[in-house]
Amino acid sequence: MPRKLRAAATLVASVVAIACAPPAGAEPLDEIPGNGVFLVGPDIAPGLYHTGGSGSNWTVWINDVPTQDSMCSWFTYSTPDASRDHVLQTNTSVGPMYANVNTAVKAFESQNCQPWTRVP
Repeated sequence: MPRKLRAAATLVASVVAIACAPPAGAEPLDEIPGNGVFLVGPDIAPGLYHTGGSGSNWTVWINDVPTQDSMCSWFTYSTPDASRDHVLQTNTSVGPMYANVNTAVKAFESQNCQPWTRVP
Protein backbone atom coordinates (compact mmCIF):
# COMPACT_ATOMS: atom_id res chain seq x y z
CA MET A 1 0.00 0.00 0.00
CA PRO A 2 1.42 3.43 -0.91
CA ARG A 3 2.62 5.53 2.01
CA LYS A 4 0.01 8.32 1.62
CA LEU A 5 -2.81 5.81 1.37
CA ARG A 6 -1.55 3.96 4.45
CA ALA A 7 -1.38 7.25 6.42
CA ALA A 8 -4.92 8.15 5.36
CA ALA A 9 -6.19 4.69 6.30
CA THR A 10 -4.52 4.96 9.72
CA LEU A 11 -6.10 8.38 10.28
CA VAL A 12 -9.57 7.14 9.31
CA ALA A 13 -9.20 4.07 11.53
CA SER A 14 -8.14 6.25 14.48
CA VAL A 15 -11.08 8.63 14.02
CA VAL A 16 -13.53 5.72 13.77
CA ALA A 17 -12.07 4.11 16.90
CA ILE A 18 -12.46 7.32 18.88
CA ALA A 19 -15.94 8.09 17.54
CA CYS A 20 -17.20 4.57 18.23
CA ALA A 21 -15.67 4.24 21.69
CA PRO A 22 -18.16 4.04 24.56
CA PRO A 23 -18.57 7.30 26.48
CA ALA A 24 -16.47 7.71 29.57
CA GLY A 25 -18.54 7.09 32.71
CA ALA A 26 -19.22 10.07 34.90
CA GLU A 27 -17.78 9.99 38.37
CA PRO A 28 -20.33 9.74 41.21
CA LEU A 29 -21.13 13.06 42.88
CA ASP A 30 -19.45 14.07 46.15
CA GLU A 31 -22.17 16.69 46.62
CA ILE A 32 -25.83 15.68 46.42
CA PRO A 33 -28.44 18.29 45.45
CA GLY A 34 -31.18 18.95 48.01
CA ASN A 35 -34.01 17.23 46.11
CA GLY A 36 -34.21 13.97 44.22
CA VAL A 37 -33.54 10.24 44.20
CA PHE A 38 -29.95 9.19 43.56
CA LEU A 39 -28.64 5.70 42.80
CA VAL A 40 -25.63 4.56 44.78
CA GLY A 41 -22.84 3.78 42.34
CA PRO A 42 -23.85 5.62 39.16
CA ASP A 43 -25.02 8.87 40.82
CA ILE A 44 -23.40 9.01 44.26
CA ALA A 45 -20.64 7.13 46.05
CA PRO A 46 -21.21 5.32 49.34
CA GLY A 47 -20.12 7.30 52.37
CA LEU A 48 -21.19 9.62 55.16
CA TYR A 49 -22.97 12.78 53.98
CA HIS A 50 -23.87 16.01 55.83
CA THR A 51 -26.47 18.69 55.15
CA GLY A 52 -27.06 22.03 56.82
CA GLY A 53 -30.73 21.11 57.14
CA SER A 54 -33.88 22.43 55.55
CA GLY A 55 -33.68 24.11 52.18
CA SER A 56 -36.62 26.36 53.05
CA ASN A 57 -36.01 30.07 53.49
CA TRP A 58 -38.64 30.13 56.22
CA THR A 59 -40.06 27.73 58.79
CA VAL A 60 -43.71 27.54 59.77
CA TRP A 61 -44.42 26.28 63.29
CA ILE A 62 -47.83 25.05 64.42
CA ASN A 63 -48.19 24.15 68.11
CA ASP A 64 -44.39 24.29 68.51
CA VAL A 65 -43.87 21.77 65.67
CA PRO A 66 -42.44 22.74 62.27
CA THR A 67 -44.67 21.91 59.30
CA GLN A 68 -43.59 19.15 56.91
CA ASP A 69 -42.82 21.65 54.12
CA SER A 70 -40.40 23.43 56.46
CA MET A 71 -38.27 20.35 57.12
CA CYS A 72 -35.56 18.38 55.34
CA SER A 73 -36.24 14.64 54.96
CA TRP A 74 -34.03 11.85 53.68
CA PHE A 75 -34.46 8.12 53.03
CA THR A 76 -32.12 5.26 52.19
CA TYR A 77 -33.51 2.29 50.24
CA SER A 78 -32.45 -1.33 49.82
CA THR A 79 -33.68 -1.31 46.20
CA PRO A 80 -32.96 1.14 43.36
CA ASP A 81 -36.67 1.84 42.77
CA ALA A 82 -36.89 3.91 45.99
CA SER A 83 -40.06 2.15 47.14
CA ARG A 84 -41.33 3.13 50.59
CA ASP A 85 -41.61 -0.62 51.28
CA HIS A 86 -37.79 -0.86 51.18
CA VAL A 87 -36.71 2.01 53.46
CA LEU A 88 -33.56 1.20 55.44
CA GLN A 89 -33.19 4.51 57.31
CA THR A 90 -34.91 7.90 57.38
CA ASN A 91 -34.75 11.17 59.26
CA THR A 92 -36.49 14.55 59.22
CA SER A 93 -35.28 17.81 60.75
CA VAL A 94 -35.04 21.55 60.24
CA GLY A 95 -31.40 21.51 61.37
CA PRO A 96 -28.16 19.85 60.27
CA MET A 97 -28.13 16.07 59.74
CA TYR A 98 -25.90 13.21 58.67
CA ALA A 99 -26.88 10.29 56.43
CA ASN A 100 -24.85 7.08 56.24
CA VAL A 101 -25.05 5.80 52.67
CA ASN A 102 -23.36 2.43 53.15
CA THR A 103 -22.92 -0.43 50.69
CA ALA A 104 -26.33 -1.94 51.58
CA VAL A 105 -28.01 1.23 50.28
CA LYS A 106 -29.10 1.13 46.62
CA ALA A 107 -30.83 4.55 46.48
CA PHE A 108 -30.83 7.78 48.50
CA GLU A 109 -33.69 10.30 48.48
CA SER A 110 -33.51 13.88 49.69
CA GLN A 111 -36.51 16.20 50.05
CA ASN A 112 -36.32 19.95 50.74
CA CYS A 113 -32.73 19.82 52.01
CA GLN A 114 -29.69 21.98 51.51
CA PRO A 115 -27.05 20.22 49.36
CA TRP A 116 -25.38 17.20 50.95
CA THR A 117 -21.58 17.03 51.07
CA ARG A 118 -19.56 13.87 51.50
CA VAL A 119 -17.62 13.82 54.78
CA PRO A 120 -13.98 12.79 54.20
